[in-house]
Amino acid sequence: MHSRRLILSLIATAPLLPLWPAGATVVDPSSPDLPSVTGLIQAAIRRHRLDGVAAIAHHRGRVLYRGYFGDIGPGTAIPVASASKWVAGLVIMALVAQGRLRLDLTLGQAGLIATGPAAGITLAQLMSHTSALPAIGPVRQDRRYPTPAAAARGLAEMDLIGQPGQVFAYAGVSMQVAAYLAEQAGGADWNSLFRRLIADPLGLSPACRWGDKWGVAGGLIATPDDYERILLLIASQGLSSDGRRILPADIFPVMERDRIGGANRKEQPEAAEMMKGYGIGLWCESLLPDGSCPIISSPGAFGTLPRIDRTRDLAILLMVKSRLPTVADDWRSIVRALTQAAEGG
Repeated sequence: MHSRRLILSLIATAPLLPLWPAGATVVDPSSPDLPSVTGLIQAAIRRHRLDGVAAIAHHRGRVLYRGYFGDIGPGTAIPVASASKWVAGLVIMALVAQGRLRLDLTLGQAGLIATGPAAGITLAQLMSHTSALPAIGPVRQDRRYPTPAAAARGLAEMDLIGQPGQVFAYAGVSMQVAAYLAEQAGGADWNSLFRRLIADPLGLSPACRWGDKWGVAGGLIATPDDYERILLLIASQGLSSDGRRILPADIFPVMERDRIGGANRKEQPEAAEMMKGYGIGLWCESLLPDGSCPIISSPGAFGTLPRIDRTRDLAILLMVKSRLPTVADDWRSIVRALTQAAEGG
């Protein structure tokens, strides 16, 4: 952590220099030398003409790899698309831990829907895409339901695509509604809740916030340094890097449990076919018989991939300004190489 802070301080104290040298490759000196990983990243940059990549991994509480390539440095603000969902889940679960929300709270109990199947939709279903609310694309969502309040007001006009709890439809509107419930319970707008519950306690930069596009499910902007801190908070089950308790440990097993079950997968990205389930704001890459998810991730359409393998105590973060389908195969190769390094091979 010291070397990362040194890099950030050098950037902050040198305003007359470029914030990050164009074409630079900087591997943190606290990071082990993993030339195979560096080579894979450099090959991906050349193959896809990427502007830059941040690649970070922690194994058993130690830095396994941290490198910044091209025009992406530790303080570069990047829209992370669906990697937002995992962070949104943290905000929701922080309010659950405080007793301000319940995962079994229904829209009927919240006073948003009086009668019918939609009245029985729970907060857990909203956050796991099993609510049966329509799967509206981000552009249409921005136009019709740009805020959590707009989504809540629009509930009456939404036609369910099935029975709540019986269909899985990966989209953003349901999380917009969940965010409205959070705003009502927390007494503040979504960004203010995020700052109060997560960002300020972790010391995240002012750049780390939800923007004006893609909603709660896809609108987070974060630097690699910001998202690394968030990922390590999750990996340590609620502890900051300096050992402070930010979130209760018992919320993480609740988040990291499959909630699709036998539901019909009606709408999902093509790449999600290999995913075994979905929890509260996160994908289950693997699934145990008890429903727990030992390998979890939340990849975003613009190429950000946060991933935790609890079986190996390995956290990986890859960030880029691209499209996920473009770099997906490269990311899988880099994840395999980092996993092999963590295993000593």
